[in-house]
Amino acid sequence: MDLQVLIDEKAKNFISKKGNLITISSLSIENCCVPISEVSIQYKEPDDPKMFKEMKSGDISLFIDKKLEFKDCFVKIKHSGFGPFQSVQVDGLVRF
Repeated sequence: MDLQVLIDEKAKNFISKKGNLITISSLSIENCCVPISEVSIQYKEPDDPKMFKEMKSGDISLFIDKKLEFKDCFVKIKHSGFGPFQSVQVDGLVRF
């Protein structure tokens, strides 16, 4: 099943200022007890594009790590923060 992507307007504006490109990859953090899985968001093309699903949403190019799983194949990208602390966050990731 193909992924569906929803990007809110503020996130679209923020990503466009970063060059209309976003890479969402898995990030595994090893700690003493339980490994933690998170996502890493970068505003550049990945080093190994064939490990990513490439998509377009309007003018925005997305590279989404093929290892990531999303609930109901739905990815929601939204804006967060303010001023110099702005970013986007990804919702819908299957954690367990």
